[in-house]
Amino acid sequence: MIKLNKFVANAVVLGDKRKFPIVLVVPNFETVEKWAKERNLSYGSRGQLLALADAKAKIEREVMGMLRDLAKFEMPKKVVLLEHDFTIESGELTPTLKVKRRAVEKRYAELIDKTYAEADPMAAAVEG
Repeated sequence: MIKLNKFVANAVVLGDKRKFPIVLVVPNFETVEKWAKERNLSYGSRGQLLALADAKAKIEREVMGMLRDLAKFEMPKKVVLLEHDFTIESGELTPTLKVKRRAVEKRYAELIDKTYAEADPMAAAVEG
């Protein structure tokens, strides 16, 4: 459902063996950059664009809006924005362009763990 949004190029929901799901989102930079230009937001790189509070909030609203019909336990608690899309060359996509969940989890393990720790500090302290 998330990938249907014009602000999203790619996405993967994670949460197996975790307290709640999160979603990693690769924005459709063409759409996001156009949106940012219309609002006179200034940034030097795509990473800086994603760091802007307005851009983050917009993409999060777009993503979560696509999921409003999900059950509460299915709803991602956090949206994590990624600067680079998944590729076949990096091993994150199959030749038929399906996301390799394990490869994505491995590549972004530090970011995923940090996201869970920030969302639930008590659980992170117990697990860590």
